[in-house]
Amino acid sequence: MKSLRKQLIAYVLVPVAALTALIFWTTFVSVESLLENRLEKEIELVARSLRMPVEGALRDGDPERLRDALGAVSEIGRVYGAAIYDAEGRRIAVAGDAMPGRAEQIQAAELVAVGEELGQYEEFAGRAVYSYFVPLSVSFGRIDALLQVVREESDIRLRMDRTRWLGLAAMVIGLGLILAVLLVGHQVALMRPVRLLLGDMRRVEQGDRNRRAQVRSPLELAQLAAGLNHMLDALDRAEAEVAQRREMELGLNERMRRHESQAALGRFSAGVAHELGAPLTVIQTDAHRLEQLMDKDVTDNQEGRRRLRRIGEQLSRTRQLVDQLMSLVREAPGQFEPLDLSAVVARAVEGARPEAESRDIALEYDPPAALFVPGLAVRIEHAVLNLVRNAVQAANNRVRVQVGRRGDSVFVTVEDDGPGLEPERRETAFEPFRSERNSGRGTGLGLTIVRTVIEVHGGEIAVASSADLGGCRFEIQLPIEGGA
Repeated sequence: MKSLRKQLIAYVLVPVAALTALIFWTTFVSVESLLENRLEKEIELVARSLRMPVEGALRDGDPERLRDALGAVSEIGRVYGAAIYDAEGRRIAVAGDAMPGRAEQIQAAELVAVGEELGQYEEFAGRAVYSYFVPLSVSFGRIDALLQVVREESDIRLRMDRTRWLGLAAMVIGLGLILAVLLVGHQVALMRPVRLLLGDMRRVEQGDRNRRAQVRSPLELAQLAAGLNHMLDALDRAEAEVAQRREMELGLNERMRRHESQAALGRFSAGVAHELGAPLTVIQTDAHRLEQLMDKDVTDNQEGRRRLRRIGEQLSRTRQLVDQLMSLVREAPGQFEPLDLSAVVARAVEGARPEAESRDIALEYDPPAALFVPGLAVRIEHAVLNLVRNAVQAANNRVRVQVGRRGDSVFVTVEDDGPGLEPERRETAFEPFRSERNSGRGTGLGLTIVRTVIEVHGGEIAVASSADLGGCRFEIQLPIEGGA
């Protein structure tokens, strides 16, 4: 019973009805007993009121007065009849519908012998009646006759039944009124404030956070509304504190980001200065040496050509460094287009194949069926080319490239049989200016550029050991749907 109305009926009205029924039954039993006694007393009074006129008529032997005295009985509507018996139980006179038989006469003779008043329920002339017997004294000091006044039991029962039904109807009407008052009170005193409270809560749920419950009565619901308002106030304070803390955290994160950016810029600047300083130092030294050779007017140009060739190499390295720096800081592209990753990787592999052949490295790639992902083909091809060239330069004999699909993403793996990377060096492999080659052979920006390109495309890159070839294993994962 989830309904409060049903609970009120079950826990209030039903017990009240049961208690009312008990009270009604107890009251009815008492009233019925009183009514029965009253009806019996009426017959007793009628019998006693006839006693003296009947005794006088019998004493004077006046039949006319006897008939008149008994005739008064028939005028009383609640009396069924009356009879007079002599000392032997013989019927002397009868009034009304009562017609005593042999059994009644025998009983009368016995009661005359007893000589006491008596009231009892019995059958009289075949009908259920209430009889009251009054002894008559015709001769002074002696009981000579008996007066019997009869009232039908059905009349008594009828009046008692009428009283019972009236009481039952009064009880039902009373319970109906109690139910009506209970339901109306439930609606007015309880449901109306509850609906107001629910309306306020609904307004809060819909976003009106300044709304507060307006219930003022009854006291219990007013306390509930006050508790709800306190809870909403506490939530507002908590949200304000959270917003304040979030703002403080954002400010702190922004300051940390600036500090990290400044620190990264410092490391980046130091790396750029170092990488540019080495070739510029070589260029400056060779240029100074060429100037000295020209001052000496040396006819042998072999030394000069070697110096010039080294200056060209250092200038090429410097240009490569600048190009990679520009690629690293280039803004992310706009709208991506669908591209066949298998074909893009194939072009990158072919771009690294001449260097692999010059190093006598077996470059293995078996293109699968077309695998389309959103992205920029040139950037992805450049990233894969960097990985393949790094693998070719680190390998002893073999490099293997694979492309496939795994769930909702595609992957590109590049493995070699070189010395690999130690676990502690893998964590810093993608940081700028971290190169595992001999000094002067790399810029240390290749893997940084690869990671930047992959992250721009919403993917991931990881480095591990190759279980098959024994060297490094780089794996790129790109989403089939998405991208920046």
